[in-house]
Amino acid sequence: MNDVYLWCVTGMTALVALNTLWRLWAERDRLSREDLSDEDRAFAWRMVIFLIFPLFTFLDLRTTVVACEALGGYVKSWSYGLLWFNLVPAGLPSEQLVIPVMFAGAILESVLALCLMPALLFRPHPFLATLIGYTVAFVLALNFIVDPLLSLVGLGGPRWQLFYAVSSPQEKLWLFSALAIGALSYLCLMMSQRVRLLFSGLSRPQASDDLKVALYEWKACPGDASLSCRVGLLYHRAGLRRRATAQLKKLIKSHPGSIYCYFLESVLSYKQRSYKASRKAFLMTSDFPGVDGNLKASLLAASACAAFAEADTTGALNLCERALEFDDGCLVARMVKVDVFLRQGKKEQAGEEILLAMRRGLTLDLEKKVPLDVDKAFDTIVRLENSSTRPLVTVFEPRTKSSRS
Repeated sequence: MNDVYLWCVTGMTALVALNTLWRLWAERDRLSREDLSDEDRAFAWRMVIFLIFPLFTFLDLRTTVVACEALGGYVKSWSYGLLWFNLVPAGLPSEQLVIPVMFAGAILESVLALCLMPALLFRPHPFLATLIGYTVAFVLALNFIVDPLLSLVGLGGPRWQLFYAVSSPQEKLWLFSALAIGALSYLCLMMSQRVRLLFSGLSRPQASDDLKVALYEWKACPGDASLSCRVGLLYHRAGLRRRATAQLKKLIKSHPGSIYCYFLESVLSYKQRSYKASRKAFLMTSDFPGVDGNLKASLLAASACAAFAEADTTGALNLCERALEFDDGCLVARMVKVDVFLRQGKKEQAGEEILLAMRRGLTLDLEKKVPLDVDKAFDTIVRLENSSTRPLVTVFEPRTKSSRS
């Protein structure tokens, strides 16, 4: 039964790998992009898991075979399934030699992954830098964290089963101590903000350069709410999500109730898939005095995106209708309506909505516009605040009868 499961995994992996190769050729233009989107980075992860990792697995298998034969043994049986392999060594002079034989491949994988890191010093193309960084992170995490943890719960591969069978308590202590040191070093490296900033400069060079300029301007004028908000937006665009969240906290502390607080919170919450908080923050931003026209429509459409992601189709449709009242050409609102109609099974209404958008000259290109065009909305808010006589802040107070009258 276990063999059937493993070979089913192999078949599915092969199909996904072939599809990835086809997409790699059909969408080869993404390899030359300087500004990678979230889809580009997701595709890089797909390449690592379904194209590069099978090669590392085969390297692991061959290394184990060579190590077994070099130590005087032979391979009794083996099988390879792209993401896994099984190997049974035999004829070794000592049972203790099973340990270096079975872990030779993992050691070579880790060394090879570490040898890829110096290539980043030459500042390769953003997509290649992203691919190298993801490969190093994936291989090291697998060998130092995932595989040992799976072995502790009884889900480890054959190398761990043989290791537990022939190793002494002292050998187990030494190996797990070495793995613990490697895992802690890996986690410290991955969580280091300095390392993440350096990798951001390689994989997202434009966002990283914009961030450096924004940080310089903000440090020269730390009391400017718009600069503080822009730094938070660029932190997230550069992939530094923890710093973006910390920047939001600073902004809330220094400028509580400002429009920039709610706008930054809405964008970060949506990107972090906190759709309920994002929907609320977008609505609060749209309710600020002076927010009207295209900006209000964009914010309401973004709130509709969050509502649709939250599976509230009725709320999403109502928000889209409100957005279209302020800007009849709001593409995001119309496309969310199409998604709502399709989910409700109203294909004719969805088709009519697409035809209506095309008649209005909309290009149906939503790249970097979901849930809204952040740069355009931010620039509009800055112009709105600069044209206002006082900062855009709001104080929420209970409304009385006299205020309603």
